[in-house]
Amino acid sequence: MKEKFNQLIAEVVKPLLKENGFTKKGMNFYKRNADLVFLLNVQNSHGNSSEQTKFYINCGIHSTVIDKVIGRSELVEPKEYECYFKDRISSLINAVDDGYLITKDTDLETLSLTLHQDLKSVVLLYDNINRTSDLTDLMINKNGLNNYQELFEYLLLTNNLADAKRFVKNLHDTFGQQRRWTIFEDNLSELLRKNKRKETIADLLR
Repeated sequence: MKEKFNQLIAEVVKPLLKENGFTKKGMNFYKRNADLVFLLNVQNSHGNSSEQTKFYINCGIHSTVIDKVIGRSELVEPKEYECYFKDRISSLINAVDDGYLITKDTDLETLSLTLHQDLKSVVLLYDNINRTSDLTDLMINKNGLNNYQELFEYLLLTNNLADAKRFVKNLHDTFGQQRRWTIFEDNLSELLRKNKRKETIADLLR
């Protein structure tokens, strides 16, 4: 199974991503566009054995502009968990399966075509993210609770009140009926105070 996995990486993943401007570092593939860093990460399942291999593709987008504005060290080769936007490829393309499974019965040609198509879909998504504002739009719409405090502080520090309101409303629409909303509200309120803003979360929800 490991040989088939290595074959997929060598014959499908690496050539496609190289063709689209990505460079390989371990199981991470990076592409830089001005202040944005795009990542595709191949992650093996912990449950792999000689009988089967399962792997996942993790997607990440990072911005050194956000790093600068919120006072973090700039990351030019972030890990997937360090990216401001992160999700599995299966979620981004609404796939039925969350990963790719290789067994002795796997038709490698069919799996190769599926993997190629899925990667191409994400590359096309990445091609539409050209500036940090595109990234923050994606984060507001699809990132959920990933780095929600960093996003909110960035919007406050750049005086982007319109997107700050949109973000808080989206967050409230998703989590407002849950008990933990009070935790999120407290965290966001603290950021408002820290940045000496006169607005409250209630103001942003109006």
